[in-house]
Amino acid sequence: MTFNVFKAIKVIVIAFIITFVISDACLVKAASLTSELPWKKWKQSKHLNVSSRISTIDQLTEIKVTALVNSSLSGFLLFIQDVKNTPAWLTNASSSKVVKNFSATEHIFTVNFSAIWPLKPRHLQLHSHYWQNSDLSVEIQLKDDFSVEIEHKNTVRVKFYEGHWLLTPILNNKQQKQLIIEYTFIADGGGEMPKWFADQLALKSILKSMKKMNQQLPQSKWQQQTIPGITELSL
Repeated sequence: MTFNVFKAIKVIVIAFIITFVISDACLVKAASLTSELPWKKWKQSKHLNVSSRISTIDQLTEIKVTALVNSSLSGFLLFIQDVKNTPAWLTNASSSKVVKNFSATEHIFTVNFSAIWPLKPRHLQLHSHYWQNSDLSVEIQLKDDFSVEIEHKNTVRVKFYEGHWLLTPILNNKQQKQLIIEYTFIADGGGEMPKWFADQLALKSILKSMKKMNQQLPQSKWQQQTIPGITELSL
């Protein structure tokens, strides 16, 4: 009798494990299919495109921006690390500051965003790390990081799931330095705003931001400076 009970339990456990493995495999397959959804173009111009698609993270919208800008690699990196200048190009940003430096290529920074009716002010705090690949392209990885406590009064936290910059240097026909930029990110603005409204706001904001960057970056003072360890494309 006892033997039969143990045998029955063993069969049930094995069946459960098989069912779990099959279900887990199906979920992985479904996630893979979702991640391969095609990008849907939202705005397209000669040197700036904005697209979106549904991500595997809580069905949030993933946004991708591709752009061609006149800049060196060092010029771009120094430009976006200039936190005092962030409100000049990042739409609705009111302030930004570095809260912790790990190295020359890695730090934590915050950005505060002003309120837009009917929304409340917002803030995000990100861990940024960049590196250069053997083909001279540069990647920047961004993720939420609240390991350093910074007080944010009366603001809503933006949940930033992931962000990634890919900077590919090229030379135009005049031998001027240019970058092909690809930036993708997934974020949740928080609060109770409808998803369609949040998506439209995010798309419009990144479009405005990239246009401002494209205008300011070529004339930036940082174009005259270099970063040790960053190799620029040359003839």
